[in-house]
Amino acid sequence: MKKGLSNLIPNSLVKKYSFRPPNPPQYTFEFRDGKYQFYPIIKGVKKQIFSYYLLIDSYILKNDQLYVPLIHISGLQNAKSEKSQSKECLLNLKSFQQETEKQPQRYRTLIIFSHANASDLGDVYFFAERISIEYGVDIIAYDYTGYGIGFGQYKISEEQTYEDLQSVLSFAINRLNYSLNQIILWGFSLGSGPATEIATRFGGLAGLILQAPIASIYNWFGEGDYGEQDIYVNYKKIQYVRSNILIIHGDSDKIVGHEQSERLYNKYLQYNARGKIQFALVKGAGHNDLQFHIEKGDNQLGVQIHNMLRQKGVGFNEKEYTLLNLCYVKEHVPGQYMYQYNSLKKFTSSDEIQRKKADGLFFLCTCD
Repeated sequence: MKKGLSNLIPNSLVKKYSFRPPNPPQYTFEFRDGKYQFYPIIKGVKKQIFSYYLLIDSYILKNDQLYVPLIHISGLQNAKSEKSQSKECLLNLKSFQQETEKQPQRYRTLIIFSHANASDLGDVYFFAERISIEYGVDIIAYDYTGYGIGFGQYKISEEQTYEDLQSVLSFAINRLNYSLNQIILWGFSLGSGPATEIATRFGGLAGLILQAPIASIYNWFGEGDYGEQDIYVNYKKIQYVRSNILIIHGDSDKIVGHEQSERLYNKYLQYNARGKIQFALVKGAGHNDLQFHIEKGDNQLGVQIHNMLRQKGVGFNEKEYTLLNLCYVKEHVPGQYMYQYNSLKKFTSSDEIQRKKADGLFFLCTCD
C-alpha cells in the first residue's frame, strides 16, 4: 500500500456513504392467509400488484443475526404440469401455487439480484418484473439485513451482506427447488460486492452479472490499495470467480465511473482466459438509467444478456453442497415455532464444517 494513502479518505466519510438504506422503506409486507404479501409504496401510497404473466411470492428469512425480506418472481409457465395447461389455470393463482409445490425441480434460469445502495425492494420490484418478462427468467430480489422493512433493527455491515446473499442462495435451492447450476448472481453498484464474494465461494453457479460495479468502496473515492480497511474489494476477488462473468457499465456514469469496471475486467484477464468474461460499455448510459438499456432485450446488449442467461454452471461440488445446506434459513412465520440453521461464514475445509455442525447448528426460535 502506498504510504499514507489510507489516511487520505477518512473512515467516517466511507461509513457515511457505504450503507444508506431508504428511510422510510419504499414498500411494506403484510401477513395474510398464512403468507406475506408485498406492496410497493409510491409517493406514500401502498400499491396492489398483479400480473397475468408472473407469480410474486414474499418471504422473510430471519434468525438472531439475519433479517432478509425477499420477493420471488416466477413465470406462470415455470411450474405448470401437463394436467394444468388450461387458460383457467393461468388465472387461478391458488391452483397454480398448488401445482408449483408439486414440482421437484424448477427449470427456468434464476437471477438473484443484489441491489444498489440507497435502494430497497420497493425500487427494485419494477425492474425485476420487467427483466423476468423480457428475458424469460425467474428472479429473487432481496433486502440486506438492516434495509427495507428491517431498517433500524439490525446492524448493517459488509460481512452481513455476504451472509444475507449466501442465505438467499441456500433458500433458493433448499426451499424453492432450484439447482446451483441454473442460478446467476446479479449485483448492481454496491450489490456487486456481495455478488462477487459469493460467486467466489460457489464455482458451480451459472454466472455472475455486474451492473455498474465498484472496484472497491475506497476505490470509488480514489484509486489505490487501501489495505485491510477497504471493503468490497472486488478487484482482488474477481480473479477467483470460476463461472462466466458479464460486466455492464454506462460510459456516461457520473456516480460510479466506468473505470471501475475496466479495472475489474483487466484484473480478471491477468489471471484467467478472455472467453470467460465479457465487458459491455453502453454508449450514453449513466448510472441509474442503465437499467432502461438492459430492459430492452432486443439491442446488442440484450443479445449479450440473453446469451449469458442461457449458460449453465457445472453444479455442486461436495463442499459447496454441504455449505449451502448448513446455511439454510427457513422463512419467518409469525406466531410459529421453527427450527432454523444459523447462517455460516465461509469455511476452508469440510472438517471445520463438520465440527461446527457437531457443536450445534440448530436452535429453537420463537417468531413474533
